[in-house]
Amino acid sequence: MESEPRKGAAGKARDVAVAMSVRVAEALSKDVGRGIGRMDPADIERLGAEVGDVILVSGNKKTAVRVMPAYAEQRGSRLLQIDGITRENAQVGLDEKAIVEKTQGRAAQAIVLSPLAAGGGMRSEKDSRYLGRLLEGLAVTEGDRVRATLFGSRFQDFLVVETVPRGVALVHPTTSIKISEQKTA
Repeated sequence: MESEPRKGAAGKARDVAVAMSVRVAEALSKDVGRGIGRMDPADIERLGAEVGDVILVSGNKKTAVRVMPAYAEQRGSRLLQIDGITRENAQVGLDEKAIVEKTQGRAAQAIVLSPLAAGGGMRSEKDSRYLGRLLEGLAVTEGDRVRATLFGSRFQDFLVVETVPRGVALVHPTTSIKISEQKTA
């Protein structure tokens, strides 16, 4: 079944495979660790994306986020508001240019994570299920750093060692999370 091109606000067909250059800006504090990027709704439409879709952010490396609308004061500037974790994953800095494009994430069957700090203490199957619930909805790629906010303001960072399938993987309730014994710095 072939898909029809999406129509923009003026009823004109949009190119779904659009890539766009944006300037990177700081995320709102409430967005830190949530794996989202905020953009002007007009820019989201230009990408052929909708709110909640997965976009690929390319700096020196590529990572994925879910796109959300920017607040009114940040619109009209071709900005992408992302947190420090996402900037590190994409290897791009504040006020630098990044390329964004819509992409398709696939439901992750399994993800292997390695704690980035000693004393993570999350090793049991029960811990893995809890971690899966905390990360549900997150778009990840191999090599990404992800943050799980545990109890209160306590958090644990992990390195995504492997995803099945490879590429952009979306953490779902059925995703099997394995915590690797491998120590990473």
